[in-house]
Amino acid sequence: MGVILVVDDEQSSRELLTNFLEGAGYKVVTAEDGRRALALLQEHQVSAIITDLRMPNVNGLRLIRELRENGDTIPILAVSGINRDQLMLAEDYGANVGLSKPIDRDELLKIVEQVLSDSRDDWSGVWIHPEFGNVGDH
Repeated sequence: MGVILVVDDEQSSRELLTNFLEGAGYKVVTAEDGRRALALLQEHQVSAIITDLRMPNVNGLRLIRELRENGDTIPILAVSGINRDQLMLAEDYGANVGLSKPIDRDELLKIVEQVLSDSRDDWSGVWIHPEFGNVGDH
């Protein structure tokens, strides 16, 4: 099992995802914003990132863009309670998958497993909405 970096400014969201992912066998490191996430990426070998988009300091969109501009290919799952446009923008910046809050834990686990196993060649353009399931490529 890999190491997942969870980035969210809401402590309760970080704790919920941490407990769930650790229960599934993953090691989890957490950051409260993109700035801390970038620092942690220098300290840890991370297999994937799950990041919220709206955060203070360095938000999720900027985190995604900085990672991709630096050539980092780590799988990134963007999470937002805002709207579909923000998730599509995250994908344009380089997120592999967009997930709408509230996150379905079973769907999240399935996506994490698939992204880490590279069972799909091209994750770009995939976004998930809890009411509609996988609503596919845009």
